[in-house]
Amino acid sequence: MEKTILAIDDDKAFLSTLRDIFEPEGFDLKTLSDSTKAEEYIDKYHPDLLIIDIFMPGRSGFNLLEDFKDKGLYQNLPKIFLTCLDDDVEKMTARSCGVEHYVTKPFQPEELIRRIKKILA
Repeated sequence: MEKTILAIDDDKAFLSTLRDIFEPEGFDLKTLSDSTKAEEYIDKYHPDLLIIDIFMPGRSGFNLLEDFKDKGLYQNLPKIFLTCLDDDVEKMTARSCGVEHYVTKPFQPEELIRRIKKILA
């Protein structure tokens, strides 16, 4: 069965790149460039995994996940931060938000696919 991934990033060109990486691997990639609509998209598409950028206008990835945590939403949904931040403070903050997987840009597509397949296995 095809797994659905929701990628949330304000960079539409990057989301297009993710589509080029994931769709040949058999994933159904849904994309969202406005993090304020995340709950609506998650409820609509029921993704198996979230990929989230940290820096986004309106609501950062950290704020988004803190909102989910405060509302008791999507706690069992696997999440990956895919971001340009490569700092231990951000990684610790990510863990406190419930993100176990942290990937920095630039990244190796093969490694990201391998990690996603392991998470979804």
